[in-house]
Amino acid sequence: MQQAWYKQFWPWFLIALPMAAVTASLYTFYLASSTNNDMVVESYYKKGKAINADLSLIEHAEQLGIKARVLPAPQGLVLSMDLPEAQKNQPLKIELAHKTLAKNDRSYVVTADASGRYRFGDDLNENGRWFLRISPMDDSWRLQEELQLPLYNVEHIDGK
Repeated sequence: MQQAWYKQFWPWFLIALPMAAVTASLYTFYLASSTNNDMVVESYYKKGKAINADLSLIEHAEQLGIKARVLPAPQGLVLSMDLPEAQKNQPLKIELAHKTLAKNDRSYVVTADASGRYRFGDDLNENGRWFLRISPMDDSWRLQEELQLPLYNVEHIDGK
């Protein structure tokens, strides 16, 4: 005498395969609907105009001979700047943008210490790729560079 179908292995195995696919698709839908995609840009035209403005600010920094070095420190990062004499020790805006997670972006307004160095990033505990942007308070020039944190060596930023 043969067993009932629900007591056999193969029918349940064949039912389990599509059920696993349905479960995985429901989980994928949940992930897609509950997370934010920070990489999508809403207005490409405005973003393109902003990129052109950024390039002119970077070129202006290069013309002025502005350079920077980012050094690792026990607490955060240290920025050492080569600025024209008229702009030495001025306050700077420093923006750190995470490459994929906008919620981790940081913005600082820093002033130089007695040795002319700027300290920032003592609240950074995320490793990974970051985009660093340095500018004065009047936004007359800009330096930018991609950083890999944690930083182990000196990173040179010269506007090129």
